[in-house]
Order: sequence, then structure tokens, then C-alpha cells
Amino acid sequence: MPSERSGRTESDGTRDRNVSRREVLGGLAAVGSLAIAGCSAIPDLGGRRPVWRRDIDGAFMAGPPAVTDDLVLTGMQDKALYGLRREDGSTALRFETGGPIETRPVAPPSGGPYHVHSTDGDLYAVDSSGDELWRDEGTAHRARLVRTESLVAELDFAPPENTLTGYDPQTGDRRFELAVSSYLLDGLTDDSVVVRVPVSETESRVVSLSPSDGSVRWRTEPERWLPNVAADSRLVVAVWDGTLVAYEPSDGNVRWRTPIGDAGRTMVLGSQVYLTRNRADGHAELLAFDRETGEKLWANLAGYMIRTVETTNDAVFVGSRVDDPDGGILGRVDCFGRDGTRRWHTVTGLPSLDSLAVTDSRVVPAWDRGFEVLARETGETRWAYEPESHSRLSLRVESASVFASYVGDGAVARFPLD
Repeated sequence: MPSERSGRTESDGTRDRNVSRREVLGGLAAVGSLAIAGCSAIPDLGGRRPVWRRDIDGAFMAGPPAVTDDLVLTGMQDKALYGLRREDGSTALRFETGGPIETRPVAPPSGGPYHVHSTDGDLYAVDSSGDELWRDEGTAHRARLVRTESLVAELDFAPPENTLTGYDPQTGDRRFELAVSSYLLDGLTDDSVVVRVPVSETESRVVSLSPSDGSVRWRTEPERWLPNVAADSRLVVAVWDGTLVAYEPSDGNVRWRTPIGDAGRTMVLGSQVYLTRNRADGHAELLAFDRETGEKLWANLAGYMIRTVETTNDAVFVGSRVDDPDGGILGRVDCFGRDGTRRWHTVTGLPSLDSLAVTDSRVVPAWDRGFEVLARETGETRWAYEPESHSRLSLRVESASVFASYVGDGAVARFPLD
């Protein structure tokens, strides 16, 4: 029978943390394991076992997974991209590149093509049969990929500066290439590519490009400060020297400006504009602003060092850290309504918190060697998992499943979410 975390849940969903991580993990020796056909045995903290686990022969390390309607796509250290069937983990395709694969592939929901960056520096497009569709030679050992319906964007981290290149997903034709100041691709939509572009060693600007050919749609004046930028199809926002500025996505006209002081270390667009701020007392808080006017709506404390913010239509979920009574840190999750009301907060048994995923019924906080599954409505911990091998994990969470790559084991598994 699945075990629950010790601790008390208040009527508002807030758990009174009265046990340490040592106590939480104390029952591990009593947890058994199950050998699944074709898969390794996987012990866990809460009785959950995978639907399947696939260990790839000769692949002692695995890259982060991408998931389509039919496949789990994962690159391996044996230089190959694998497409594993979602239902049972069997191999549907294998495509070999010129180097180990450490970057998450990108793909449409169905039909391909699938795109993957290899440490040989090249970007590959693979069709649904596992054959090479096109290949673009490069030099970057590390890169990040993002895809929309009509564009594949590769952010190349090779010195001397980051380079963003846009490709036609089907043909591989290069649509644009430019130096950027970004390390993330948070401004890519079907209608525009919004990035930070260096002007000089001390100045930068925000630029909006057409995804079809890379032509400049609009750009801001150069500023001395390096802005944080986020964009969706309805709004572009940037933080410049203590001011939150909103732009019209189509032409770059300024909609509003709001002074915010020392905030904006993390910025997320949802039903509202969310910014994080580290306070002088060591706590971190989340600030919410109206998308239409820029009015500050509310501010709420989380733990310290907010790591991730995930939004839905009616709520926002914040992942942060708190002190562990035994020493070290623990991950914390807060849920706020659109009006700023704290619906619940939960201190997890995770010794850190690096990411959050939210589905219709579950919230999945994770660190790089484990994850927990919480009830979305209450924050109650349903179950948790940490690999016996202590391998790092890379996750992709969907409505009914958690797909996990075991980075240090060269394996992939699918867990039931409920």
C-alpha cells in the first residue's frame, strides 16, 4: 500500500512540517522492488512503480526526453536518438549521429520530423521512419532547441557569443542567424521571435523578428542595462533598470511602464505578469501585475530563492527552498489564486527544488535525483520517487504520466501519474 509522508495537513492545505528529511527517508529499507519484464527493478518511496523501464545496451548516459503522441524521444551517449513507444518502451526508431546527445530533442505532437542537436556540433532532422531528413553542420558542443509549428530555433553556446539560428523544420533552410544576449528562448511564438541583442559591450536592446525570414519587425532603443524578457502572442514584457515595460507584440509600441525597484529576477507571463524578488531579510516573494494596465495586484512570500514559477488559468505555483531542521535545504511549493490568496503550501521531502510541472489534477516538484507528486487542489503529497542508483533524472510530465530519463544509467521509464 502506498505510504504517505509524515506530517499534518491543515484545512487550508498547508502542511505543518514537523518531521525532517531523515525521518521521511527512514523507511526506505522497508520498501521493496519489483522486476518488470524487460526492465530493471525500481525501488521507490511511495509504492509507485513504472509502467515500464527501458535500459539501452551500451548507453551509459541518457539525455532529457521529449514526448509526442506516440513516442518518447531521448538521445543517448551511444550517439543515437531513440524513439520509444509510449505504451511499452519498445524501440520504434533509432538514428545515429556523430556524437553523444545531451540536449532535449524537439518534435511536433505527431508525424515528425524530429530534431536533435548532437555534441558533434550538428543539428539533425529525422523523419518518422528514423531516416535523416536533413543535417546542418555546426561547431557547438552545447545548444538549446525550441520548436513552434513553423520554426526550429537553435541557441548555440559556442564562443565568442551566443548565436540564434532559425530553420525551416521540413527543409532545413536557414531563415536567420544572429548574435543574442539570451541563454533561454522564452520569447518564441508562432508569430514572432523576441530576443535580447547586444549593441555594444555595455548596451543591448529587445528585438522582435519575423519567424518566416528573420526580418526585424521592431526593436527598442539601446539601453545600458541587460533586460529580462518574456513574450507570448499577446504581450512582450521587459525589465529595464527597475522598470517593468510592456510592448505591443505587433509593432513594439509601449503599452505601459511600472516602476518595480529590485525585482524581475524571474519573469513569467500567464493570466497575469509575475516577477520574483529577493528581499533583504532573505525571503523571496512573488509579485503579480495586471497584463492590461501594469498595476501591481499583490505580492506574497514564498520560501527563499524562488527557483521556478508555473501558471494556469486560475492559479500560479511557485517552487522555492526552505531550511531543513536537520541541516541543508528542502523544496517548498506554494499555490496562489489569481487574487493572491494562498490556497496551500507544502514543504516536500526533496533536498532541493529545480522544476515544477502542473497538470489538471497533480503538481510535480522535482530536483535532479527525484520527484514528488502532489494533489493540485490541496498540496497533499501522494507519492514520491528517488532512484536507488542515485542517477540524475530529467523529466517530462504529461496529464497521466511522468517520463523520466536516468541520466547516469542510460535508461528511460514511464510512471503513472495518478
